[in-house]
Amino acid sequence: MDNTYKTNKYRQSLFEIVGMTSTELTFAVAFAYMESEQTENFLWVLEKLKELFVKKDLCPQVILIDRDLALMKAIEIVFPRSINLLCIFHINKNVGAKCKQHVVNDLQKTIDTLWMEVVWASDEVEYGQRLHQLEQACVDYSGFINYAKDTWLTPHRHRFVRL
Repeated sequence: MDNTYKTNKYRQSLFEIVGMTSTELTFAVAFAYMESEQTENFLWVLEKLKELFVKKDLCPQVILIDRDLALMKAIEIVFPRSINLLCIFHINKNVGAKCKQHVVNDLQKTIDTLWMEVVWASDEVEYGQRLHQLEQACVDYSGFINYAKDTWLTPHRHRFVRL
């Protein structure tokens, strides 16, 4: 599930829902134009989606989104049994942009690599080690490391880190 932001002539968001087959092909499920990205609007769209299911107790097993807090709240309400994951592509794009704002050019690639090692950690021990390495590399870049931890790792790591 994802939004495109105000790119049409009415300046409304296009909320798109796609599915994926077992052979990793995507297909369109639904879309909706929304005036704003408020929880109530997402609730309406998701409730309409839920009505389309033939079996009323059926729900998506996994839902993948970017970090839209209003959408996350709506998913928890409408599809409480679904696993709600965050898209690593969007996360890395945001973290990379923040890195460019706060970190000198010479260290950006190193910090990007360390970030990826945190994200791809295979267990809690490795995660802790990799995070410590990232923190050490960012000792002079508190704006970046605070962003990474406060925006992504502390509240949402269970939604995207591969532990």
